[in-house]
Amino acid sequence: MARDWSDSLGPVENWPLSLKAATGLLLRSPVPMAMLWGSDGIMLYNDAYSVIAASRHPQLLGRPVREGWPEVADFNDHVMKVGLANETLSFRDQEMVLHRHGRPETVFFDLDYSPVLGDDGRPAGVLAVVMETTGRVEAARAQAARVERLAFFDRLSEAIRDHREPGGILQETARLLGQHLGVSIVTFADLEADEDTFNIRGDWAAPGIRSIVGRYSLDAFGGTATGALRNGRPLIVRDANADLSPVEAGALAELGIAAAVCMPYMQGGRLAALMAVNHDQPRDWSPDELSLISEVTERSWAHVIGFRSAVILSESEDRFRNIADHTPVMLWMTDESGYCIYLNRTWYEFTGQEQGKGEGFGWLDAIHEDDRPGTERAFLAANESQARYEADFRLRRADGTYRWCIDAAAPRFDGTGRYLGYVGSLIDVDERREAVERVRQSEEQLRAVIDQMPVGVSIARVSDGEIVNYNQAMEEILGHKALPVGTTEYDQYGGIDETGAPLALESYPLYRAVQGETVTDQELRYRRPDGHVVNLLANAAPIIDHDRQAKIAVVAIQDITQRKAADAHQQLLINELSHRAKNLLAIIQSIAQQSFRGDDPTPAQLARFEGRLGALSAAHGILTQEKWEAVPLRRLICDTFTAVRSDDERFRMDGPDLLLPPKVAVSLAMAVHELATNALKYGSLSSETGTVDIRWRKDDGRLHLDWKEHGGPPVTAPSRRGFGSRMIERGLSAELGGSVVIRFEPSGVRCIVDAPMPAYG
Repeated sequence: MARDWSDSLGPVENWPLSLKAATGLLLRSPVPMAMLWGSDGIMLYNDAYSVIAASRHPQLLGRPVREGWPEVADFNDHVMKVGLANETLSFRDQEMVLHRHGRPETVFFDLDYSPVLGDDGRPAGVLAVVMETTGRVEAARAQAARVERLAFFDRLSEAIRDHREPGGILQETARLLGQHLGVSIVTFADLEADEDTFNIRGDWAAPGIRSIVGRYSLDAFGGTATGALRNGRPLIVRDANADLSPVEAGALAELGIAAAVCMPYMQGGRLAALMAVNHDQPRDWSPDELSLISEVTERSWAHVIGFRSAVILSESEDRFRNIADHTPVMLWMTDESGYCIYLNRTWYEFTGQEQGKGEGFGWLDAIHEDDRPGTERAFLAANESQARYEADFRLRRADGTYRWCIDAAAPRFDGTGRYLGYVGSLIDVDERREAVERVRQSEEQLRAVIDQMPVGVSIARVSDGEIVNYNQAMEEILGHKALPVGTTEYDQYGGIDETGAPLALESYPLYRAVQGETVTDQELRYRRPDGHVVNLLANAAPIIDHDRQAKIAVVAIQDITQRKAADAHQQLLINELSHRAKNLLAIIQSIAQQSFRGDDPTPAQLARFEGRLGALSAAHGILTQEKWEAVPLRRLICDTFTAVRSDDERFRMDGPDLLLPPKVAVSLAMAVHELATNALKYGSLSSETGTVDIRWRKDDGRLHLDWKEHGGPPVTAPSRRGFGSRMIERGLSAELGGSVVIRFEPSGVRCIVDAPMPAYG
């Protein structure tokens, strides 16, 4: 948009908001789009559209669309008229002739046009979405042409298959080819020729062509006709009047041919037939039409050759026929045109055809109708290129059933290198094909089972270690597809030892299996491409086949990362519980010593002991419910306090939700129990109106907790500290790694905790 727009839309800053918004949308779109603004359709477009504009970019920017694309001006005038009338247009595979590269070219587009409203709410421009479909349309048309061409040859083969005489073959060929090309084709047969000239005898001529007897130079049919005639190839003359002498032109005119495609056929030095296109005006033939004519005539002449050739077998050929007729394999032979000149007795016994019916192209009748067209095309194409031929198709047996066969042949050449045709054989492979299909289905089923297994599975060849099967689960576990490496390169996989160093090659379970070792429950670590390390359990072994040889080795992998983590967590819990149990016994021992000091325990001592054990039990109960992972601070304080005093409306808490580790939770629960018990006996809770406030907060990674009693009897500091106070100040301080202070203020007891915040918070 940095160009100067003063000569069209004016400075960008003065553009209407609607134009700016629409242009912004257009420029950000990956789809080819163009804006046609105003009544003149001033053009703006994005980078994707510039590819379509080709050499006209960037000159199109800022120009009226009529000037930018003058060859389709009328079309764009209609677009602007409809769009500015607030209507839409849509076209699919719209054909246009554009000059994008300095020459006219036919192109196709999918086009969608919609109006763009201006600031006043009325249509001010047209937005065009332009998708070129030229490639798709041309591909579809080419495919249709190929299909039509193949269908034509199928019709041609069916039409001439049963004809035995050149005249009938030529007439059918002329009729079908003429219909296909939209021209009139005439044919001549039984022509005589010598080295340089030929006589046309019109005794066998197309209707409307009078009989002609004359002697004409071969040069009259193209100047290079002699060589073409001798090789039996079709000769194409695009314009019979071009470069011809008056005599030669007169000869063709006498034949009624103004412009011709002449397709001569030579047989033993004799011009046996001639076919020419007859119409009033010269015609320019397209390359596709010339190619079609050439292929049609060659196929037709090959058919003529087949029915007219007399095959004279020498003594050696008689011996070959005798041997071939007694072989269990179907054998056949063709001449250079593709005409089948011999099928052995095995063929006729297998197919049930009458003797001789398979010669020429009659052998196609024994092929399944669905396989026949493709087989014929493959054979004729191979014969044209004189290459090896192979095809598989269903062949009808004498009992009417069909069997799959493989037909293969090699080209024959004489001592001078001249192509003589094919010698080939057919083998019944129906049972083998079924066996192969069963194996294929079995392999597919096995592959499907392996792919659906939750265990990673890889199969490698023992010969080189290359992995030939690698299922989906293995990809998910290792995080990548199989690597294209052999046994000696397995260390390219991501195995690591306990130190994190690459795993030694001989430590890979599949490597060991390829070497003939059976591996059971091998644990290893693996670093995935994303850097994540997983723990694996592997089992591997070579697979012994029926000849007691190992051709493949298989490894099965399980991801045991979560199980290893669970085992480690369980061991941690066991260790923690053992440690907790020891601490618990020590606490109980200390509680007992302090509670039962003296010779005889009093009821008050028993009550204190039971209360302390209750607080300890309550803390452990909460930890059990939380799976010994973390305890909410609020719940711990609330449950411990209400165990001492059920009317918790005299107990007020204020603080965020924090989590404590198990060790700290037990100590804090004991401390809260002692404070609550003392408050009930001596402090604020011994009064009808007394209350307790507990407030806590977290600042800079530290826990601040404040226990404050209100409304109880006046408080004085005791002369000595009891067990409970010492447990709170010393025990809790040690567990938290901070400071715990109890103050005996006149308004009530106060306990202040200041310690590092545990990692759970």
